[in-house]
Amino acid sequence: MGRTAANTNATQRDLRLDPFSLPVRYSAILSHPNGVAAIVLGRDHVTVKRPLGGIDATLSCPIRAFRGVAVRMTVDAVSDRLRTEIELMHPDSAMSLPLASVEDLGDGEDVAADWQAWGKALGLPLLIIETDGTVREAMPRLGGLDIQAPRARRMVASMKRRRPRFLKRRKIGSKGETARVEVNEIIARD
Repeated sequence: MGRTAANTNATQRDLRLDPFSLPVRYSAILSHPNGVAAIVLGRDHVTVKRPLGGIDATLSCPIRAFRGVAVRMTVDAVSDRLRTEIELMHPDSAMSLPLASVEDLGDGEDVAADWQAWGKALGLPLLIIETDGTVREAMPRLGGLDIQAPRARRMVASMKRRRPRFLKRRKIGSKGETARVEVNEIIARD
């Protein structure tokens, strides 16, 4: 059962979710023109329910489909204050989900703490969105590889009925002589 996010900030644009209370259920305005989306964010999957073409569409995708947890700092056009946004970035920008969006998050250590907590809670890399829109990783990963769970290996259909490789060197045994046993059947009758 998911927890409903409490939005205790003064404005409707402010949002700050807790990464340690997953799964969480909240609503947010995404980058689609149809309004507000209902989001359920868990440790391993995300479900987004939003209006799409006049009907409510439910989209579900695993967390590993997202690129990472991104932080963006912009100047708010309305109040001319610094706005900090932490989002779960998806390759499709319409599926990127806001995790925190506030004008005054405190000092830079609070922003970094929330950002790193989300990256650790979801197991995704930390990303920085520059002012020109380019995305870069905060810390390059070792060898540039993702550390993911190994995939299950599938047996090729043509190889399923063959002997395993380590048994190929062994010789197939012969039947040899078999002893013939003759037995009389004993039946108990009334």
